[in-house]
Amino acid sequence: MSENNQRLVKESVIELLNVMGADAQVEEERIEDLKDGGEVYTINLKTDEPNLLIGQYGSNLHSFQHLVGLVVRKRILQENNGNDEEIRFNIDINDYKKQKKESLIKLADTIANQVMYNKNSVALRPMSAYERKIIHMEIAGRDNLETESVGEDIARRIIVKYVSVEI
Repeated sequence: MSENNQRLVKESVIELLNVMGADAQVEEERIEDLKDGGEVYTINLKTDEPNLLIGQYGSNLHSFQHLVGLVVRKRILQENNGNDEEIRFNIDINDYKKQKKESLIKLADTIANQVMYNKNSVALRPMSAYERKIIHMEIAGRDNLETESVGEDIARRIIVKYVSVEI
């Protein structure tokens, strides 16, 4: 991602925080490489009011990131005379997403071990698409296990199943 686009994302985050009256500062900025060869620009915000900005199960954070994305895309279109450029960025607050990912990886490991031991399927609580993706990816490499997403909208959840291997 270009330095100009990084600047646009950072400025948009700060402006929206000011409009919301939220007291948060940019603690860390970094570029992370993705498995598909792309990169994502991550901004971690530090605040004394994380509950307000994160919301239940990260819903406010998800909405805030969506709003920033809309603002950034509009600004990029204006600056580039209508040329749309893909922007990948991630906003985190007090390392919430980082900690959430770590806890989901632990959950996936615990559930995988439980299903392997008992050979019974386990249904997890409803999760966001991001959370389900992490669980699917963690269990995908394990023998004798498969995952399936079932349900719709906010009730969508993962079922972890034992699958015997036939020789």
